[in-house]
Amino acid sequence: MSSISNDQMVVEILNFFYPNNTISEYNVTDDLGDLAAEMYAEALEASNAMHLVPRPTYTPSFSWLVKEGVKALWRSRGEDEIYESVRVTVALKYKSKHQMEKLGI
Repeated sequence: MSSISNDQMVVEILNFFYPNNTISEYNVTDDLGDLAAEMYAEALEASNAMHLVPRPTYTPSFSWLVKEGVKALWRSRGEDEIYESVRVTVALKYKSKHQMEKLGI
């Protein structure tokens, strides 16, 4: 059994997206929980898509394309990491909704 509660997870997720977040476990509502789950799911989906983006460092050739394909496959099988660019984009997308939910509006 896990030692972390659902409210703690919601706070951790919101703190991940909004490092200056001032919410505590006692202020977590169902709506904030739903918002955190939606944000996390969207970030994971976008990060999985980012795994497939090639990263050219020089003029691409066929061998480069093959190597990048292998690297993309390797990245897609890795941990569920969220890219910083994805974190910032998701946080910006949900900023207003997050503030409204915190205020209970």
